[in-house]
Amino acid sequence: MLSEPTLLAQLIQSYARTAKLHKAKQLHARLILSGAGAGTSSTFISNHLLNMYAKCGDLHHALSLFDVMPQRNLVTWTAMISGFSQNLHFHRALQTFTSMCSSGLKPTQFAFSSAIQASVSFGSLVFGKQLHSLSFKSGYSLELFVGSNLADMYSKLGSLADACKVFDEMPLKDEVSWNAMIDGYSKNGDFEQALAAFRSMFRENIVIDQHVLCSALSACGGLKSSEFGRSLQSLVVKFGFQKEIFICNALTDMYSKSGDMDSASRVAELDSGTWNVVSCSSLIDGYVELEQIEKALSVYVESRRLGVEPNEFTFSSMVKACAGQAALEQGTQLHSQVIKTNFIEDSFVASALVDMYGKCGLLNSSILIFQDISKPTEIAWNSILGVFAQHGRGKEAMEIFNQMVSQGISPNHVTFVSLLMACSHSGLVEEGLEYFNSMHGKYGMEPKEEHYSCVIDMLGRAGRLKEAENFIGKMPFEPNAYGWCSLLGACRTHGDKALGELAAEKLIKLEPKNSGIHVLLSNIYGKLGQWEDVKAVRKLMRDNRVKKLPGFSWVDVNNKTHVFGSEDWSHPQMKDINEKLEELSVLIKEAGYVPFTGSLSCNVEERLKERLLNYHSERIAVAFALISMPKAKPIIVKKNLRVCVDCHTAIKLISKVVDREVIVRDNARFHHFSDGLCSCGDFW
Repeated sequence: MLSEPTLLAQLIQSYARTAKLHKAKQLHARLILSGAGAGTSSTFISNHLLNMYAKCGDLHHALSLFDVMPQRNLVTWTAMISGFSQNLHFHRALQTFTSMCSSGLKPTQFAFSSAIQASVSFGSLVFGKQLHSLSFKSGYSLELFVGSNLADMYSKLGSLADACKVFDEMPLKDEVSWNAMIDGYSKNGDFEQALAAFRSMFRENIVIDQHVLCSALSACGGLKSSEFGRSLQSLVVKFGFQKEIFICNALTDMYSKSGDMDSASRVAELDSGTWNVVSCSSLIDGYVELEQIEKALSVYVESRRLGVEPNEFTFSSMVKACAGQAALEQGTQLHSQVIKTNFIEDSFVASALVDMYGKCGLLNSSILIFQDISKPTEIAWNSILGVFAQHGRGKEAMEIFNQMVSQGISPNHVTFVSLLMACSHSGLVEEGLEYFNSMHGKYGMEPKEEHYSCVIDMLGRAGRLKEAENFIGKMPFEPNAYGWCSLLGACRTHGDKALGELAAEKLIKLEPKNSGIHVLLSNIYGKLGQWEDVKAVRKLMRDNRVKKLPGFSWVDVNNKTHVFGSEDWSHPQMKDINEKLEELSVLIKEAGYVPFTGSLSCNVEERLKERLLNYHSERIAVAFALISMPKAKPIIVKKNLRVCVDCHTAIKLISKVVDREVIVRDNARFHHFSDGLCSCGDFW
């Protein structure tokens, strides 16, 4: 026969398992009224009640009971520590653990495990190391449960070397400890080691569960290795996990990150039950990375039709897609949905919106959204810095950087790329060089290729070509394609033939099919009147079958994108566009426009050059926007190549004679034309 305390304990345990808090409270009340709370059994029953309250999430009653208990033992303290930890009160869990130790009680392995888990969630590596030291002194550090939690703690808090040491010293390892290591490697970006650990685990015949497979699939996604991921999918089927939703999510994410969208779609569609916000977000993100925006939109629309509510990751991916395509209409619609679903409070989503509006040309909207973020994260600061860089606002970028540092946010490599680009496009050379030198001297990070390339670009744009050449000579490695291309572009602008030829030679080795190299070199020769050299470059292009990238400009009107090429007569409204172009030509000439034919590297008469300039794609797009869009709407033209000097001058004057702001995004930055001026200050 079971004793009464044992029966009571079993009843309380059943209430805890089934979350019948109300019934448990009634039982507790009867026990108090009957006076059954005395003696040794009182602590025994109270421990079960305390554990029940903690598991049901009622920490108020758990703590009240804990405070009035006349006697507390190890079980009491452990239950309280576990209760705080399980209910996300990590600081209280650690405080309670400390109080238990101060009372003279030696913690159990369960108390250690709960405290270690709390230190992970609290993000305290210092406290975690103290727990490790104490568990070692208590003889529990090599115990399976404690050791697994220590390895997990170190890996999640970024101390992978310590995690490996704990793991290697454990005499026994189970699937939990192996998963801690595989997951730790994966989350710290060491995907090769994660898969190596999985192979070792498999060879040692350790039980493979869903959690281990998810961690291994995550590593495959990080490596973009769908081949190994496919073999993991075979194990998923072998062990009968293919219907588990989080396994399907992991497979969808792995294939999406690997760029195998056909396999990702098949996994997500195996069963309608697997269509959930995680799998849909993975599919959307995969299509966005491959720039298959229409398919990303299709998944989003279908998921909403099926009643799948988007989360912050869904919105971030969709907004990112709109940013990549500069699709302002769709972006503003998503912004409305973000506000309706209250995800505007999410810093990650808000950061994506900052970036999207910036890439769509609406700088002020980006600034307003950033200002509404209550606690900007590193991503948010980098987003607004990137926007200022795209719009050539160097001084504003410097101000934001200073605010970021003063808020205690440490800059990273992305921060300095944006900062250096902003300085480059604003002519702030000395400031930019100072920031570059501070990367190592002040912030302890080594500049990467992209930072060196930004400095080359910065010196080149400012016409300091000799300094750029000397800087390249002192670099620890050869410049990348962007660096040489920046130098070549600067040589075109400033007419340095010898250095331009060197840059072109280096660039052709890196990107032999890049037509821009030949075009820039041809422009240098054309600017110097060396037409035979121009012919030689064009012959080289023909011989190597290198085709010049045609220039296109596009503008969105009434949710439709209208694309124009130079001297493009295919648009159905071309007659009206042509009339507008002629009208604008007269008006800007009256305002002082003089065609700059030097921007054309072709040996034809001046009159023909002027005609060619008048029908450049960006000018056609501006004319179309003027006849198609109401004055209240901003004119935003996108161009796949650098805007030419003559068009830059012409659009400045167009903005003045028609009293409209015109925003042009070329392949390097934004130009805001208004009242005869450009935001770049004619420095770009």
